[in-house]
Amino acid sequence: MSFLPKSAKNVTRAAVGAKDWVIKNPKTTVGVVVAPAAAVVATPVVLGAVGFGAGGVAAGSLAAGIQAGIGNVAAGSVFAGLTSAGAGGAALAVVQGVAGSSAAAVAGGTAYVFRKSKIEDEDVKEQGK
Repeated sequence: MSFLPKSAKNVTRAAVGAKDWVIKNPKTTVGVVVAPAAAVVATPVVLGAVGFGAGGVAAGSLAAGIQAGIGNVAAGSVFAGLTSAGAGGAALAVVQGVAGSSAAAVAGGTAYVFRKSKIEDEDVKEQGK
């Protein structure tokens, strides 16, 4: 049963590393946490803005134009899922999960790129001395 103690050490090491990173990067941490939360909260607003509402697809909206191009909407399709989410159905949780995950990926990737560029800038300054 040596697997459990090794796993516990790995989890502890990861948690300590995460804590240290958060302490060293408070502004980035806020961005990485706030972006996904904002995306989840904004999802119903965005769905409504493009025409996926409580009563279905709004006439004259972007969603209505897409539906006109699709024709018959297949059950289980992305469009059907967005229609369900706009009406507050079960697909809303899925759409919010996708939005939150996407925002987290973008925020994390952006943080990585900014951090990497900061390190490269510091390296260039060091070479110039």
